[in-house]
Amino acid sequence: MGLALGAESLRKYLFITFLLLDFILGNNKINFNAMAPLHIMHYNNSSIEEEDDWVLFGIHLEEAKRIKVEAISVDVWWGLVEIQNNQFNWSYYIKVFDMIISNGLDIIPIMSFHSFDPGKDAGFRAPIPDWVWKLISKKSGFSIQDLKYNSEDVGKNGSHKFSDEYVSLWANEWAFVQYREFLKEFVNRFDNYLGFFQEINISLGPTGELRYPSYNGHDGGRHPNRGRLQCFSIPAQKHYLSWLKDSKTEDNISEREFIKSSDLKYRLENTDYLNDSDIQSLFEWYNDALMNHGNEMLKIALNEIPDTIPIGFKIPGIHWRIEDPKTPRISEMTCGLINSESLNGQVAYSNSLKNVIKNLPLERLILHFTCIDQINSSPLTDFDEGYSRPENLVLEVSSAASELGLKIKGENSLSNNLYKKSAWLKIEEILADKKLSGVTIMRLQDITHHNSLGNEQYRNLIKNFGHK
Repeated sequence: MGLALGAESLRKYLFITFLLLDFILGNNKINFNAMAPLHIMHYNNSSIEEEDDWVLFGIHLEEAKRIKVEAISVDVWWGLVEIQNNQFNWSYYIKVFDMIISNGLDIIPIMSFHSFDPGKDAGFRAPIPDWVWKLISKKSGFSIQDLKYNSEDVGKNGSHKFSDEYVSLWANEWAFVQYREFLKEFVNRFDNYLGFFQEINISLGPTGELRYPSYNGHDGGRHPNRGRLQCFSIPAQKHYLSWLKDSKTEDNISEREFIKSSDLKYRLENTDYLNDSDIQSLFEWYNDALMNHGNEMLKIALNEIPDTIPIGFKIPGIHWRIEDPKTPRISEMTCGLINSESLNGQVAYSNSLKNVIKNLPLERLILHFTCIDQINSSPLTDFDEGYSRPENLVLEVSSAASELGLKIKGENSLSNNLYKKSAWLKIEEILADKKLSGVTIMRLQDITHHNSLGNEQYRNLIKNFGHK
């Protein structure tokens, strides 16, 4: 072995050493970041990028630097880059990244393998590329609808409603190939930018979060309803029956009880589902499948992205129905985040996160969690707000992460809240608890001149809690 390390090897050695020391010593440095618009054209909701939008983006970046924001998160939309298989167009992101760097800021690319489609009246859309569905369907032998998440709700045509916001995890055998190729191409193209990446985030599901589309508008699962299970595709059912064979006795649950959504609906809403062994088994598998998906996706990212760059991932804040007297924590279960084994939030999330980070290098992982701007509903508003407990949830998840030695960054859930002093006071309170390693504000324009209150409040938080 030579006496001297190569420059690249030395850089990696020093970085890993720094991360380990940071982890062991519990460094209290907090990163203060902001999220870019979904796309520059989203400033005016048009179908084209306009020069005025780029000018406005530059102004916002300048202001972010002035108040000492460190990095800007940017959605790297799969559907906008790889429109055809193995044909990549990075021109938009070269321009965005160059503008961020020229303003003295770092970048947090978000590998957005999910879609964005706000409706027919909006200009900007980022769908899953059509070729993806066709290619995986051809390779797997499943229909395109079976590659999507199929809800327990049934439409007028008698078929299950479905979401195409993310390729179903039961198609991972074929989808993983595409994710890996995209990451490899990204790293190769932006090799000269790697030193400006504070971290790289990996989309693990709808809206980039590790979850099922349980409360999305494609079915009846909207907030603050319980949500809808999303496992009614043929590959999902096959996976479930295989899981049962390996982990349960034959008469513990029946095939009929799983695949009949009407029976499932009754069991979830009209009986004591927490003591129903069939439902318990279903939730166990449902949660296990999702957490394993997160683990495998992070493995791909860790292998394809240089080990000098931390990897971030996000879980959602499903804060409603937590203390519903009839169906406690049901929305988190239909979302796949926890199973019915424990209603103690810290225990439940610790169990799930253990599966996500299993056999992975903790020093390279960062959990992102939302809701840091919200407060619990009151006894007077509990029913209307769905027994919402975001404050409790933030404490439970952050405590679970701390217990596991996993870094966690906080994020506000609603841009509108950034125009309220009460939301900023809540963020300040959570920062004072010293569990967060960073904050990301959604979005950039909401902490610049567009919002004088948000600008002042974020500047003060950075001044008071930032790295001295």
